[in-house]
Amino acid sequence: MLNRSLFFSVAAVLFLLILQGLWLYRIIDNEQKELKSKVITIVEESTKKELDSRIQSLMKRGGKSINISLKQSTVNNTNFDSINKIDSRDVSIHKTKKNVSNISMEEALQEMIKKDFPPQIDTLNRLFGSLLEEKGIFTNYKLQLFINDTENSVEESNYKAIPIIKPYFQTEYPITISKDIVVRATVYFPISMIKGDLLSILAISLALTIFILFIIFTQIRMIYKQVSMAKLKENVTHFFTHELRSPLQSSLTNLEVAELMDGDSSKLFLQKSKEQLYFLNKLIENILSLNKFEKKHTLINREKFNIIEAIEPHIERYKLNTEKSISIDYIPNPEIETINADKLHIFNAIGNLVDNAVKYSGESVKIVICVDTYKSHIRISVKDNGFGIPKNEQSKIFEKFYRVKRADHSKTGRGFGLGLNYVKWVVKAHNGAIQLESEPGLGSNFSLLIKNR
Repeated sequence: MLNRSLFFSVAAVLFLLILQGLWLYRIIDNEQKELKSKVITIVEESTKKELDSRIQSLMKRGGKSINISLKQSTVNNTNFDSINKIDSRDVSIHKTKKNVSNISMEEALQEMIKKDFPPQIDTLNRLFGSLLEEKGIFTNYKLQLFINDTENSVEESNYKAIPIIKPYFQTEYPITISKDIVVRATVYFPISMIKGDLLSILAISLALTIFILFIIFTQIRMIYKQVSMAKLKENVTHFFTHELRSPLQSSLTNLEVAELMDGDSSKLFLQKSKEQLYFLNKLIENILSLNKFEKKHTLINREKFNIIEAIEPHIERYKLNTEKSISIDYIPNPEIETINADKLHIFNAIGNLVDNAVKYSGESVKIVICVDTYKSHIRISVKDNGFGIPKNEQSKIFEKFYRVKRADHSKTGRGFGLGLNYVKWVVKAHNGAIQLESEPGLGSNFSLLIKNR
């Protein structure tokens, strides 16, 4: 369920990001097309103005007249705007009856004076730059003038460009009829393209993306909590089914047998029933205690005490054990004798770890308890030679009612699956944490990190 929801959420985000990317691409593409159109117009205008300047210079020098022969049937489409400064007496136009492609007045003039007065790259660059500024386009560019494959170029780089894969575009404009003179403009996309409306769109898109990701993250967390609650309910049901049914059934059986017997024999079965009922009562007390801890109704009472007082009673308790060969060694640290913590809870937490080490080990049990410092914490480690815990279950053993599913764990003793959950609460209440190092068949090492303050 969680994986499916995560898949659909990620797919939805990717779909929205793709749509948003396409939308932004279209916007930027339109901005680029508009810029290209402006630059093409500017290139044409700058070449016309450069032509006007050369014609004016030519007229000032010699006062020559210019004769243009247009090989077309009509001259209605001929553009005279660019030479409005030339006196009409200096230009004569001859018509022919032969129909050919229309040419502009500028092309004809360029063709006629290209030998004596070729285009000047410096003048062209000055006019091109001033027209760009008039249109509000402030960017880097390179202007190239090719005359019979001979290149003259000027490059201007006074502005910042957009750092994209191809941050520029090129446009070519042949200015003569024979196309042997070509102007090429390489213009970089200006940083101003992402200002104004486009910048607002980008900011809104980014904010929308972050909001969507936050919603999906929140949704996944809610789903995960629901799945965790469902698993917890399943574990509780499984726990009560197995842990409560057995002692209840045993108690009922013992009571029924005790009713049929007299004297000492009935007392034995009544004692067994009593033990089973104590077991159930302890389970209920543990559950209630953990509920109090989780709701923070139980506060810790810090006090200074000798750490040996929370360890030695557990060593003494197992000295008289006859069921297993148990060896518990304590390695004291002369630098750490006292600890400022809740004595009762620290005592119980260490007891839980020692009990688990004994319970989930073979016939020969070896436990080593040591105390040292870890960063700003006091570390109490309980190391055993038990069955060990698989890697995939190490993060789960601190959950309520969870028990390791290995056969050697399930066959060894009875447990509530609450002990390690309680230990985790104790270290958290002391602003600490619990560490675990374990390998199946090689034992486990639990470390309690306690903030000593």
